[in-house]
Amino acid sequence: MSTPALELTGLKKSFGKAEIIRGINLSIGKAERHAIIGPNGAGKSTLFNLITARFAPTAGTVK
Repeated sequence: MSTPALELTGLKKSFGKAEIIRGINLSIGKAERHAIIGPNGAGKSTLFNLITARFAPTAGTVK
């Protein structure tokens, strides 16, 4: 298997006591496309901000 283009391992993000992202593991290969969908307040924007390094994760890694 080739090296993933994006890999999230044990990714978590909290703001105070509020856990927004609760442990995401995701591996996306080169030339793959994925969509993140969900209702308002599900954490999609927070996940995007973690991937783009706008926010630092509480735990886990983004590679």
